Amino acid sequence: MKLTSILASAAAVGLSAIGMAGAQQTQPACSSIYTRKELLSLTSSEWSLIKSIVAAMQRDGWFPWFAYLHNQWFGSIHGNSQFFPFHRRFVYEWERVGKMYNAGYFQPYWDEMRDYRVPASSQVLTANWVGGNGQGANWCVANGNQASWTMTYPNSHCFSRNFGNNGNPSSWYSPETINSFIQSDTTMTQFRPDIEYTLHGVVHINIGGDMLQGYSPNDWIFMLHHANLDRLWWQWQQNGRLWTMDGPNAGGGTVSLTTNIAYFNEPVRTVMQLGYGSMCYQYASNPLSRRALDSTMDERLAVALPKDVLAQWFPDTAKSEIANITDTVVNSINAVAASVSNAVSQITDFVEAQPFKSIPYPARLTDGWIKMHNFNTADVRKTEQRSRDLIDVLNKAKYRSPY
Repeated sequence: MKLTSILASAAAVGLSAIGMAGAQQTQPACSSIYTRKELLSLTSSEWSLIKSIVAAMQRDGWFPWFAYLHNQWFGSIHGNSQFFPFHRRFVYEWERVGKMYNAGYFQPYWDEMRDYRVPASSQVLTANWVGGNGQGANWCVANGNQASWTMTYPNSHCFSRNFGNNGNPSSWYSPETINSFIQSDTTMTQFRPDIEYTLHGVVHINIGGDMLQGYSPNDWIFMLHHANLDRLWWQWQQNGRLWTMDGPNAGGGTVSLTTNIAYFNEPVRTVMQLGYGSMCYQYASNPLSRRALDSTMDERLAVALPKDVLAQWFPDTAKSEIANITDTVVNSINAVAASVSNAVSQITDFVEAQPFKSIPYPARLTDGWIKMHNFNTADVRKTEQRSRDLIDVLNKAKYRSPY
């Protein structure tokens, strides 16, 4: 019996219905829901369909249109709480256009955290998928689904990528770091910069080329990347924060559920809950092997970190530990105490038997990227340092990451 199986059962006992959902939701439930899948989990037929539609969208001028929109509204949708609502609506709009070509189109996501140690070695960045680094003086991309394309916005140029660190991008953010944000951040004022100043930025910077510009939607990786960030926002929302929206708006004021989304002029409320209104999609769970890694991560964190440290960085994991299960559940667990003890012992033995491999520090945002977005440098560096502090804690504890 695995510890996570016991904890899942215990958690189910304590779950309560989200009473706020009915009160906050004013849109009809979707009659049907389609699924956004992780890119590498696509079947060959799904990938063929998506590639053909993406190529048709380039042929018909949709890439420059989306690149133009993003560039024109750039200052209003970064560095403030418009970031998540705008990009959710923006990626949905791209997906809606794709469905005009074939109703079977959906926007996949790239789970970049799984590739954080050596990003350039990702299967995603190979000829069979989205292609790799550009070549030559203009860093033109010669393979992948956008091979040898000519982009027309903001001027005619070859589609380009220029990987950071001389073609070998530095590590970006680990699943543990993003998991910590999802568990510990309670407001959009916290969560938005924790994602925007970390995973969001380093992927754009280290892919480079068109992805480094305000017109970054020229690179289809933009859609993969922002679908993944949207997925992470949805995970955070489902952690008791479904209707949480606060923090600054561009040019002053505060973003709330009634604030209009930049460009789209639709209330933020309309994109907050997947499965309602126009947001008729869901995210597929990661493939079985990756779900197992996520499960193992929580088990290893619980074994490696002292309870007070675990509670600081991973409060949900700390609350789900056997020692902290509510009295209501404890009574039912007494009957299986021996099994629980044995499971915990087996997990501890297994974790401690794994080789220790330290988690590397992730790449930092460049001064140019910070200036381009009009970020406060001190705020960015504070967020980056918090992430490094977590890595120090994990490495000091000899935490053995499954990734």
